[in-house]
Amino acid sequence: MVDNNSENKSQTSSNTGSEGPTCQDWREQRWKERWEWRKNRREAMQKYPFRGLFPGLALILVGALFLANQMSWISGDTWWKWLLIGLGAIMMVSWLVQYRTIPEYRHWGRGRFIWGMALVVLGILFLVGFSQWWPIVIIGVGVACLFRFCW
Repeated sequence: MVDNNSENKSQTSSNTGSEGPTCQDWREQRWKERWEWRKNRREAMQKYPFRGLFPGLALILVGALFLANQMSWISGDTWWKWLLIGLGAIMMVSWLVQYRTIPEYRHWGRGRFIWGMALVVLGILFLVGFSQWWPIVIIGVGVACLFRFCW
């Protein structure tokens, strides 16, 4: 009887160098790539001049809503609707500032604009009432057409 396993073992052991990097080498390389990407991203974000725009405006909004609630300008059950509208507007404004001022940061914030628009629409729908929502849809389609024209 011929032992076929001994032939396979010798062929396998001779090919270990040509198979490529080992699992440990691959993990270390991937870790270094991720670390370099994170380092570059951190450096880019530190250069971004408007990195405090959203948190600052959000704190101003929350403070203004607490003040309006204390002064009875808005009722206690509608403050969260105004919070949705305000946060959405802040998200859209921060995207617009980023889009207009720094071209290399344009691709980072498109999702922020979309979520901001969704929050504004949702807040308005809660504020107006769902039974009267259809004119808001027409207004939203008109705004979407304007944005498509601008882009």
